[in-house]
Amino acid sequence: MYPISYSAAVLAAMMNASSSVIQRWATHKPDAIKLFGSQFAYDMLKSRLFLVGFVLQVLAFGAQAIALKNGPLIVVEPLLTSDLIFLLVIIHWRIGIRMKPRDWIAALAIIGGLTGVFIATNPKEGHLNYHAFPWIVLLSIVTPLIVSLAITVRHLKSPRLRALLASLAAAITFALNAAFTKLSLNLLSNHGLVVMFTSWPIFALIISGIVSLYLMMNAFGSGPLAISQPVMEVSEPTIAVIIGVMIFGDSYNSSPVALAIGLVCALILVGGIILLGSSPRVQQAGEKGI
Repeated sequence: MYPISYSAAVLAAMMNASSSVIQRWATHKPDAIKLFGSQFAYDMLKSRLFLVGFVLQVLAFGAQAIALKNGPLIVVEPLLTSDLIFLLVIIHWRIGIRMKPRDWIAALAIIGGLTGVFIATNPKEGHLNYHAFPWIVLLSIVTPLIVSLAITVRHLKSPRLRALLASLAAAITFALNAAFTKLSLNLLSNHGLVVMFTSWPIFALIISGIVSLYLMMNAFGSGPLAISQPVMEVSEPTIAVIIGVMIFGDSYNSSPVALAIGLVCALILVGGIILLGSSPRVQQAGEKGI
């Protein structure tokens, strides 16, 4: 089944890169004060270009689900983050900006660093937790954080910093989506459709899905895609792992050697983000709408 998984993962990466570019074109260069406002969201929902990108993103999610169902996370996850390579290819060929070796190295450092962290820590699933209290505590922490990030983005002049903070806000909700999806699908599998639609996780998923769509469109509109995309891709699994450890009781390899290797890989990952984010070609692509 692995060839199916790997093919689906690469297809998901290609579609995700394409959908991100399309949605970035649709949200390109709004006034900063319009970000995280109702009018901006309304304009995007009326934009055919944005909706085309969103549909493509949904298809990418379907391909990603097939990949994760038929292959190991430790291999599929790096293949999914290869959309950074496809993103650079699009920038290189579609708008005629020649990527330098440092740009490709930065993308590979992000992919390789994230892969290394997963391999070193080797996270394993614990138990699903449906108790309301830990989720209330978590939401009471992340909700003010997301609001603070949104307010800050509206007052920043730097597109790069706006993209970084807005994409971090979006990544938080994407991680919550993953957790609520997991809970909902488990209810569906074990208890059926009626129980799923009469339990809180499905409603939490609907709300977080709407919020994540809103945050995503603002992240794409905030600044260069080559900054927002890697930040979302790195932050989402990181936050999801933290949620898994804190609420689901997921375990990970905490030996000194594993943590040391994980730290080195994390530094490589962060270095790749900084290197890519400071690239003159990335800034030029942002000025041209990507």
